[in-house]
Amino acid sequence: MANDLVTFKTLLSKGEYSRLAKLYSDKPSNLQTNYYFDTSRFTLKAAEVVLRVRKRDEYELTLRRKKGYNKIEITNIITEEEFNEFVQTGKIPSLEIESEIGELIKGQTLVNYMSLSTLRIFFPYEIGNVAIDKCEYLGVTDYELEYSSPTYDLGKKNFVELVKSLGIIYKKSEAKIKRAYNQLKNM
Repeated sequence: MANDLVTFKTLLSKGEYSRLAKLYSDKPSNLQTNYYFDTSRFTLKAAEVVLRVRKRDEYELTLRRKKGYNKIEITNIITEEEFNEFVQTGKIPSLEIESEIGELIKGQTLVNYMSLSTLRIFFPYEIGNVAIDKCEYLGVTDYELEYSSPTYDLGKKNFVELVKSLGIIYKKSEAKIKRAYNQLKNM
């Protein structure tokens, strides 16, 4: 799936999140958990490869990888049984993904080293979409507001107006996975 949206984000305090969750309690929400896999030496991370299983309504096995100037993404739907076997054995339940990273990991075992759960409230706003997230990983809970827009200039303008209108203090936010990696390094 191509993603041509520009995303703007800010961390939220627990109080800001609670206020927004109450304010938008009538909006749709979902819970998803991402399970991240790598070798014990973090061979995939070193090669800028992400391998994860996302559990929402179904299990999606996704590989993201840079190849030269291109980014490739392969996603396969797997069963709960295949997911459980992957967690227990490290055997990738997709020949396509296995052949893409086999040479890179050279027989090393893959392990589920981290999971990241996100409770997301979402709704359209102006030309884009708002997501209010509660993220849990490695004993940490944090909160963030994201605004995705098809254009940078109007998206940034809408994001700034949204943050201001909601009385939120802007706090720079790194990607969720980066925050989780930083927490993992500090453990």
